Amino acid sequence: MVNDRLHIGVIQTSLNVDAAWVDDGTGNWQDCVRMSTIEERRAKKEIRHYLSSLRGLERRPDIVLLPELSVPLGFVAKLKVAAENLEAIIIAGLDYKIETGEVSPTVSNEAVVIVPRRLGGKQIARRTQIRRVGKTYPAPTEEKKLQAITGASVAFLAHPTVWIFESSDLGKFAVAICYDFIDLDRIVMYRNKIQTLFILAYNKDTTSFNHLAEALSRMLFCNVVVCNCGQFGGSLAVSPFREPYLRSIYRHAGQRLPNAQLIQLPLAALAAHQQDENEKEFKSLPPGFKDIKALSQKTEII
Repeated sequence: MVNDRLHIGVIQTSLNVDAAWVDDGTGNWQDCVRMSTIEERRAKKEIRHYLSSLRGLERRPDIVLLPELSVPLGFVAKLKVAAENLEAIIIAGLDYKIETGEVSPTVSNEAVVIVPRRLGGKQIARRTQIRRVGKTYPAPTEEKKLQAITGASVAFLAHPTVWIFESSDLGKFAVAICYDFIDLDRIVMYRNKIQTLFILAYNKDTTSFNHLAEALSRMLFCNVVVCNCGQFGGSLAVSPFREPYLRSIYRHAGQRLPNAQLIQLPLAALAAHQQDENEKEFKSLPPGFKDIKALSQKTEII
């Protein structure tokens, strides 16, 4: 039986893309796709600070989110220790990974899902597990910036895998990175499969993501949580409640506002409603959520 509520720690770091990834014109493309030393040092300090603040709360989170590209690659071991100390899952976006097995300059964009052996005081495994969730589609601006690096047109390696995680306590949830949020094929694969969708982002167009989160919360009938960087703000959480004023669980607007917040999302009642138990606090299930019809296409030239 899943928990009544899901407690999520949302961390917005202040990482600045213009300072973190700099094309210095030397032609060393590998340096250009690594977080700068100064920004890496600041990122580590900021992450430690916010994880410590969450650890000091009376009610600790079940899951902690960190934005896309916010974590230096060498910091994953520290995140593993933090997850074990918090007894919480940490889902974090990593700095670009240089793909050494490719014949031409290539990077990928990944997130780690760190599942500690103890979750909320309960032993769930013999050892802490780490899974990597890859990004499938780079944003157009991201792709252009990689291809324009001096001395090398850096390619983006796609990871076309849709990840869904299942926990007896925390329900079923999915993790996607930024631009993949708009992928229609991915969205269809989530239908009637999850209670919560987590999006890790480094996104300027916060308004579009706000609208998309609200729409997909209704269409997928699940909680949707966007963890964006503090440089642009726009982290939010929405749930498909019947009353409009209840749907917006959390919204953090404003630029250059690093922040950490603990939020609560519905879980057990939402999972029950997905099984047609008619929990009156939620909206009606969307068409085709359970009884999917085979649609036929007809085209007529006018």
